[in-house]
Amino acid sequence: MGMTDDVSPAMAFRDLVQGLVEANLTRDPSRALRLSRREAASLVATDADVAVTIQILPGARRAPGTVLVHDGRDPWAEIVVRAESLGLLELAATPLRFDLPDVTTRDGRDVVRQLLRRRIRVHGMLRHIGTVRRLSMLLSAR
Repeated sequence: MGMTDDVSPAMAFRDLVQGLVEANLTRDPSRALRLSRREAASLVATDADVAVTIQILPGARRAPGTVLVHDGRDPWAEIVVRAESLGLLELAATPLRFDLPDVTTRDGRDVVRQLLRRRIRVHGMLRHIGTVRRLSMLLSAR
């Protein structure tokens, strides 16, 4: 087997996050119009020791923004989400209300419970709630 046959966990994680973002923007193109600020969020899968950064770049006035996903944690990211891989995937599957986990659903309550138990940690959440909401909107499959 050559080196090109091996997919590193970091590459697989980046491809998964990028695929999720792209699918959500394709399914609902209006989401790209809501990207109005330059900001970044890093996702760290603690069990796999891999990280990706989602960089949000606003479009021109009333134009869709762009989302770039790259390997590694950005030290300047507004928020950093740290969880085991499964917890990060559960975040993506959680239904949203006002771009935050919907606590009227069982999945939403489970995510909030994991946040309270610190199984999912979101550094910068209170200072950058807008970034949290935009990240949720980009990652949510619902």
